[in-house]
Order: sequence, then structure tokens, then C-alpha cells
Amino acid sequence: MQNSNRFLFLAGIITALILVASASIYVWVYPFNTCEVDDVKASSAFLTSQLRAYDDLYQFTTTVYRDGIDPPLYKLQQIYMNTQAMTVPACMRRAKQDLLDYMRTVIRAFEAFAAGQENSTIRDLVNLSNEQYDRFRAELQAVNECAPWCMP
Repeated sequence: MQNSNRFLFLAGIITALILVASASIYVWVYPFNTCEVDDVKASSAFLTSQLRAYDDLYQFTTTVYRDGIDPPLYKLQQIYMNTQAMTVPACMRRAKQDLLDYMRTVIRAFEAFAAGQENSTIRDLVNLSNEQYDRFRAELQAVNECAPWCMP
């Protein structure tokens, strides 16, 4: 009789642990870390449109003289802040961060140019921004290919 009580007690504990683990996985994956295809597409479209607007302004800013760089630089910073404020699915956080890193590095390069820093410093920042841009494009493509099964 004692063995069957122990068996039922152990079976009850194991069942409870399985239920708690299942509920925990559900809560972690579904509500907080969803990566629905429609959400990924919408976020990708937003990030891509922000990138296009940023790159268009970036190209224009490269033609501006040092003393006239403030107005386009402020616009670049505004696009950066708008992108930063956008909420994306959990699986796209890395892509968004890569885009923000790229944008911030470009802004730093223009700030260095405006401050009259050495060309090597500006060139290093531009090279870094190119690497960050490539990481963003690769991450965005990877997330679009794995959705909805991406893990953050």
C-alpha cells in the first residue's frame, strides 16, 4: 500500500512539473516573443522604409558643406529616433538594433566631419557603418525566412 502511495505522489509531482514547464514555455514563446509572419512583414516594411529615407538623406548630406550640415543631421537624428521608438516582434530585435547601430554610426561620422576631425576617424566610422548595414540586411533576410518559427 505504501509503494502505491509513493508512486501516485511521484506521478503527481511529475505531472505537475510537466504542466508548469508547458505553461512556462507557452508564456515565454507565445505572448511575449511572437514572431507572426504578418508582424514580421509589417516591421520589415517599416524598417526598410526608414532605411530608405535615412539613406536618401545620407546621400544628400554627403554633398553638404561642413558649415551647413546641421539641418540634414537633425533630420537624420529624427529618423533614428523614430526608428528607435518602433516596437518590433522579439525575433526582429537584433535586426532593429543593427539598423540603429548603423544609423548612429553614420550620425557620429557626420558629427566628426562637422567637428573637423581627421579623415581617418571619419573613414573608420564609415567602414564600421558599412559592416553594420550588412549585418542589418543579413539579419532582416534571415528573420523573414524563418518567421514564424524564429526564436529571439
